[in-house]
Amino acid sequence: MEGIALCIAATLGCFIAGRRSIVWGVGAVMTLGYAYGILRANVPNLATHFLFDAGALGLYLALITRGLKPEQRSRLGALQPWIVLLVGWPLLLFLFPVQDPLVQLVGLRGQIFFIPFILIGAMLEVDDWYALAKWFAVLNLAAFGFALAEFVEGVPRFFPRNAMTTIIYASKDVAGWTAFRIPSTFTSAAPYSSMMVATTTLLLGAQVQRRGRKLDFWLLCAAIVASGLGVFMGASRSQAATLFLMFGLTFLMGHLSVRVLVRVVILIACVTWIVAKDERLQRFTTLSDTDAVQERLGYSVNSSFFDAAIKYPMGNGLGGGGTSVPYFLQDRLKDVVTMENEYGRIMLEQGIPGLLIWIAFIVWVMLSPLPKRSDPWLSTLRMARIYLAIVFATMVLGTGTLNAVPGTAFLLMLVGWISLQRFVPAAQKTAQPSHVTRARFAGGMH
Repeated sequence: MEGIALCIAATLGCFIAGRRSIVWGVGAVMTLGYAYGILRANVPNLATHFLFDAGALGLYLALITRGLKPEQRSRLGALQPWIVLLVGWPLLLFLFPVQDPLVQLVGLRGQIFFIPFILIGAMLEVDDWYALAKWFAVLNLAAFGFALAEFVEGVPRFFPRNAMTTIIYASKDVAGWTAFRIPSTFTSAAPYSSMMVATTTLLLGAQVQRRGRKLDFWLLCAAIVASGLGVFMGASRSQAATLFLMFGLTFLMGHLSVRVLVRVVILIACVTWIVAKDERLQRFTTLSDTDAVQERLGYSVNSSFFDAAIKYPMGNGLGGGGTSVPYFLQDRLKDVVTMENEYGRIMLEQGIPGLLIWIAFIVWVMLSPLPKRSDPWLSTLRMARIYLAIVFATMVLGTGTLNAVPGTAFLLMLVGWISLQRFVPAAQKTAQPSHVTRARFAGGMH
C-alpha cells in the first residue's frame, strides 16, 4: 500500500504542477526522477518500480488538458511524423506476442514511454529553459549533498542490500576495489554521473548569459562545481571524459567575459585540487589503459550484433533484447539475447526496421542547423548538439541510454529543442511576415 500511495501522490503532484505551468510540471517530474532510486531502494515493493512513470503520466495528462498555444502547435506539427514512427512501430510489434504479455508490456514502456519528452522539449520557451536551469541547479546541489554523505558515511547506510540495489553493490571497484561508486539518490552511479554531465550543458549556458539576479549566477556556479564533483564520485570514466569536453567547449566558444572566465578557472582549479586529493575520485585515470578500452569496445561492437540481426530481423520481442525487466518478471523471459550496445537492444526488440527508424531520426536531429544570428542560448545549443553527438556515438558501448531515469527524459528534451532550430532560417526569408508566420518564426527561435 505504501508504494501505491506514493504512485498516486506522484501522479497528482505532477498533474497539479503541470497544470500550473510546463516548467513546474517538468521540474516536479525531474525532482521525482532524482529521488526515484533512493525511494525505490528503501520502499522495495512492486509499485515503486512505476513511481517515475506515475509522475510522468501526471505531467502528460496536465499538458493534454492545458492545450497548446498556436506557436507550440506549429512546432509540434514538424515533429509529428517522427513521433508517429517512433511510437507506432513498437505498438504494431506489441500485437505479436513473441514474449510473455507482461514482458512485452514492460518492453513497450521502455521503447515509447519517454518519447513525449521530445515534444515537451520543443514546447519550452526561452524563459522556460532558464527557469529549468535554476531548478536543475538546486536538484544537482541536493544530489551532491546525498553523494557527499554517502562518500563519508558509506553507501550501505542509505541503500539497503536488496533486489533493487544489486547494481550498486556490484560496483565496489573504486580505489583498488575497496570503495563503492557513489549513486547519490539515483538507481546506481551511472545514471547519477550521466545526469550531472547532461545538465551541465544547460547550467553552463544559463551561467554564460548572466541574466537575472546575482544570486542566480552563484547558484549556477555552485551547481556546476557540485555536478563536476558528482561525476568523479560516481566514478564514470566515460562521463568524466565528456565533462572535460563540455568545459573545454565553454572556453572555446568565447562568450565569457574576463571576469567570468577567471571565476570559472578558479572553480575548475578547486575541483581539480579536490579530485587530486582522493584516490576514490580518480577512477577516470584508467582511461589511459588502452587494453581495457579496446576490450570494452570489442565486447560491445562485434560480430554478435550482425549475427543477431540475421537471426532476429524482426526482433526477439519487446522486452526480450535487454530492456530492464523487473526481477519479478525475469522468469517469464524467453530466449533472452542481450548485448552491451544500445543500438543492439533496439534492434533485438524492434527489429531492423525499428533500428533504421531510430538511426534516421538521429541523423535528422544532428543535421539540424543552429541559429545564425545572436541568440541567448546559442552556446547551450552548440554544447547540447555536441553532447548529443557524443551520446549517440557511445551508445554502441553500453545499454540504458534510452531507459535511464530521469536521464532519458532530459536527453530527449534536448533532442526536441535542437531539432526545431532548423525552421528559423525559413521564417527569416519572408520580408513582411504575416501574424501566422511571425508566430512560427518566434516558435522556431524558442
